[in-house]
Order: sequence, then C-alpha cells, then structure tokens
Amino acid sequence: MRSTSTSVLSFLRPFSSTTAVAQPPRETRPPARSSTPSSTSRLQSINKDRMSVGGGAKGRSAAASTMHRLGQSYKERAAAGLLEKQSQIDFLKHRKISKDYLRQMPRRWVPGDVYSPHDLSPREMDKWRKKNQRQVDVVDLFGLRPLDMYKNFSLIQAFTTSSGQIKHSKETALRPVNQRKVAKMIRRIQGMGLYPTIHDHPELIRSDFYHPEQRRG
Repeated sequence: MRSTSTSVLSFLRPFSSTTAVAQPPRETRPPARSSTPSSTSRLQSINKDRMSVGGGAKGRSAAASTMHRLGQSYKERAAAGLLEKQSQIDFLKHRKISKDYLRQMPRRWVPGDVYSPHDLSPREMDKWRKKNQRQVDVVDLFGLRPLDMYKNFSLIQAFTTSSGQIKHSKETALRPVNQRKVAKMIRRIQGMGLYPTIHDHPELIRSDFYHPEQRRG
C-alpha cells in the first residue's frame, strides 16, 4: 500500500500547483548592425589599392622599357643596313671611275717604268692610243662596183668624214684603183645633190634628233 502511494505521489508531482523555481532569463541578442567598414579597415584597403596601383605602374614601365629596347635595336639594324648599302654604292662608284680612267689611259704601265708628269698628259697618251684601221680592201672582198653604189648612203658615210670629205687611203685601206673609183663615186653623188657635202646624210643622223617612237608616228 505504501508503495502504491509513493508511485501516485511521483506521478502527481509534476502536476502540482506550486510554482517552480524561476529559471534564469534567456540572453537577448543585440540587433544585427550593418557591415560598415571601420576606419582601420578603410586605411588598410587604401594601402592595398596603392600597392596594387604601384604594381601596375611597374608592369607598364617594364613593358615600355621592352618596347623601347626593341625599337632601339630596330633603328640600329636599319642604320647598319643603310651604311652597308651606302658603302656598296661608293665602292661601285669608285670602281666605275677607276675603269673610266683606265679606259682613257691607253698606255699600260708595268712595275719598274720611270715616267714624268708630262708622260701622263693627253698629248702623250694620244701617241699610245691604237687606231683601228682597216687591213682589207672591202671592194675586192665583196666584189663591189663603186660607181653602182651611189645610193648606198651607209657605204658612202664609211668612206667620208662628218664634214663630207673623202677619207685618205690609209683609213679606207683601199687599193689605189678602188680608192679612185670610190672618190669618183662620192664626187658624182655630191654633185648630183643626193649626198650633202658638209655633213652626213639626214637619214643617217635622224635618230640623233628624233626619238624612234616619234619617227614611227
């Protein structure tokens, strides 16, 4: 019986009307504040921004220095190419001048020759100049009849000077008989007025005054 009463009491205790021991009040959380950066964080962010800006400037300066080096090397290569080209042009010009001088100097000097400045004058150089003279009689070689060649202006020009005079037999290399025939033919054609007596034939000197294109037109 006693056991049953204790069990009833243990069952009824939670439903008792006595006030329970007061529990400590719950902690109230403060209201959430807006995440506004503090002055310290602001200073740190400014320093970070300055550091990032400085790094970008360094990168730009490095790129600019690289471009400057590339441009400088390109200018140096271009200048070296121009100098080499100019040296080649000067070399070719000097070689042409030396060839022209050698062509104008018919006398060939050999080591050991003794000469004076007078030997280099044009008058002395003319003594060493070789004149190309005919060694064959062209009239006999081609079997020509000079009296029938009065219309061949090229042949007449070969036996006359630019002033219309008949060349000497030393220059024409003709035999005396053929020289007389050629002279007779030249005098005859000049007397007929077919060949000028003071200059070459106009048909032969036309190319000196008129361009071939103008002549065709």
